[in-house]
Amino acid sequence: MGKLLKTGFLILISLAIFAGAGLYVFRNPLLETLIGQQLNKRGLPLQSIADLNLSFNAFRLNGLSAGKNKELRLDNMLVAWNVPDLLAGKPISIEISGLHAAFDLNAAYPPLSPTTPMTAASGKSINLPWLPNFSLKDSAIHLHSTAGEATIALSGGIAQNQPDAQTMHMSVIVSGSLAQSKSLLTATLDRKGNIQGKFAISEGMLGLPEASISSFSGEAAFSFIALQLQHIQTEFTLSGIKLPGKTVIKPISDSADKNPVTPALGNTAIDRITLKGDIRGSAQSLTGSLDFEADGGQYAAEPLKIQQFSVSLPVQITANRDNWQVALRNPGQITFGKIDSGAPVHLLNAFQFSIPQANLELEKYLQGWSLSHDIAVTPGNLNVRVDRTESPAIEAQIHPGKITLTGKLSTGSDYQGRFTLNDAGFTLPQSDLQMKDFSATVHWNDAEMGTAADFAVARLQHLASEPLFAALSITGSIRNEAAAGEPAVYALNVAGGVPDLRYLTISGRHAPASGDGTIQAEIIPIRFSPEGLQPSVLSPALAQLENVSGNLNANAQLNWSKEGVRNSQAAFELRNLSFARENTKLSDLNINLNLVDLLSPRTPPHQTITIRHIDAGVPLENLLVSYHIEGTSPPRIAIEKAQFSVLEGTIAVVPTVIDPAAARSDTLIRISNIDLETLFNVIKVDGLTGTGHLDGQIPLTLAENQVTITNGRLAAQAPGILRFKSEKASKLMASAGKEMNLLLQAAQDFHYTELSLDLDKSVTHDLVAKLSLLGNNPKVKDGQAFRLNIKLETDIDKILQTINQGYNLSHEILRGSLRFY
Repeated sequence: MGKLLKTGFLILISLAIFAGAGLYVFRNPLLETLIGQQLNKRGLPLQSIADLNLSFNAFRLNGLSAGKNKELRLDNMLVAWNVPDLLAGKPISIEISGLHAAFDLNAAYPPLSPTTPMTAASGKSINLPWLPNFSLKDSAIHLHSTAGEATIALSGGIAQNQPDAQTMHMSVIVSGSLAQSKSLLTATLDRKGNIQGKFAISEGMLGLPEASISSFSGEAAFSFIALQLQHIQTEFTLSGIKLPGKTVIKPISDSADKNPVTPALGNTAIDRITLKGDIRGSAQSLTGSLDFEADGGQYAAEPLKIQQFSVSLPVQITANRDNWQVALRNPGQITFGKIDSGAPVHLLNAFQFSIPQANLELEKYLQGWSLSHDIAVTPGNLNVRVDRTESPAIEAQIHPGKITLTGKLSTGSDYQGRFTLNDAGFTLPQSDLQMKDFSATVHWNDAEMGTAADFAVARLQHLASEPLFAALSITGSIRNEAAAGEPAVYALNVAGGVPDLRYLTISGRHAPASGDGTIQAEIIPIRFSPEGLQPSVLSPALAQLENVSGNLNANAQLNWSKEGVRNSQAAFELRNLSFARENTKLSDLNINLNLVDLLSPRTPPHQTITIRHIDAGVPLENLLVSYHIEGTSPPRIAIEKAQFSVLEGTIAVVPTVIDPAAARSDTLIRISNIDLETLFNVIKVDGLTGTGHLDGQIPLTLAENQVTITNGRLAAQAPGILRFKSEKASKLMASAGKEMNLLLQAAQDFHYTELSLDLDKSVTHDLVAKLSLLGNNPKVKDGQAFRLNIKLETDIDKILQTINQGYNLSHEILRGSLRFY
């Protein structure tokens, strides 16, 4: 039995010796097969190997070529070692020359196998093997694409010039149309993982279709202890950066036009970018600074064009195992020199953003991660011009105020944040309108309020010498009134007014899911009284009104859906308004206006304006205007009826249509049954009296608050008596002759059969009034008939002012009702 075991053992030893001898004899073919398999996995089939030799102390490979088009070529590779040196911990030696690899950037390659990064346990000393003594000569990587070519020439090596350290030296030179640069990496390292080095790049150029850089350079110095980063300091400069805009090709079915290509991102060009960094590490964290600056930027995406934008961001970075923080060390600055949006809105000055605070924190925990931010922005003042086709441009001076944005986004939770705006405002110089101290706070997914907003205007004022309205203050809020789990319904509530009277309220609701909404605005009923509230509290322009009494209220409503505005309406009511102003007294002014459409304003028939009494020297009573607004563009006012009483007669306006946008309006005034004796009392001709009544019409034109009359004529419809007895006239005419004395005698009791009054007035001349009479005095020349033509230089213009006062008051009220349309 023992003899049998001994024989079997000798057979196994013999087989092992023969197997080892066989492997050694066939080592080169086996190694070539292994190399071929690995290259095939990379898509590079082996073409040939000129020489392959593996010995006990060296491996030599010469003349390798692989790839369908010999994309990989290697002239010489020598790996040498010495077994006693290996046992003593000394490195092997690797020499490579003539390595050339070609890559088509437009082709796809198999992915590389994942590698495990080399790390070291924090706080523990490590002992690493030496890197091979390495030498690389006459080698290059050749890159090719449809956009161009580039060659990356590589040379350098690793050598152990000192017993306890190795030095690394690597030179990379890139040439070609795609890129150009010269780079140099130098470093020293030891077996404890301590590394110190420097990387420098110069004469750089990038010419890719996706991005081009005319020049870049920079350097980075770094140090590691036990493979842990200790310090890295960098500074890189890039010039002439161009990022062409990308386009999105729409499917043919989605394209309405013949060209399915539409721009998605515009062209970006930046003159210069500078990046400086200084980061220090420890076993548990990284801290450092990063300064980013960009100047001379331009962006164009039709129709938007931005020129001369610049960015300056001094960043502080802190990171540890589960927490990363980014903040600004000093205020950042972003400037847009010129912005042209292609819209009628033009920015007239540079737009600057100061960023006094920006904190970002990314935190990892067992359930996921969270991102928190706290950002403050202070935009600079803006000067804006809004061009209009048919009207002068509007200029605005905008003070954007101070903006803050805080919030947090966590795994499995909705974003929660808060936006605040303070100290904002604007000024419209042409309108003398100014808003100051506007503030707003918007909450997203707040634990108590949900998504909500609050806002306030501390002061909205008219800066004219006689302001149209007193300074207003406004407060408001937006809340989600839907129950939990229901679609959101946002409610708007606004209140505004002067300090002692909050007379304006606005409320509304909007459901984003359905698109339905409504908004209502109301001026609460206001009561004026001589002992209480006066209009000057609401409008300083009304300060001259005294002893004002009456009631005012107004409201408006607008409803909409996803399809647009469904309907709208408004009402304005002024009741029993009375006041005194200088020498004018007005009693019982009443206005009723009901609009059935706000977007294209129109009303039902028979809207009314009434005034019981106006006294400005000549009493005017019972003014009535009945009208309606036509839904035209622009809207026009159709006068159905307009009349008032004066001089015991009636003055009426022939039905007409007023265009509020027109600078001129022509109207025919009809006068009936004006008492002649009252007329003469008003015009105050010494000694002139008479009986009878006048009818007629006056063509009246109103333009720029100036009244003109052409061929106005009033006439008596029945015979009457005119008496002129003036001692002053008798004395003046005593020596005028017999005929003039007869005329004065006849005028003392003149029985007329015809009496007419012709009126004309131009913009540049006073009223011309010509009185024409036909009749006799029974006691003069046996009642012989006379025709008298008399030019009156009297206060007859006062009558015209009265007529104009009644007409112009109603006219301005009607124009004012459409002033904002």
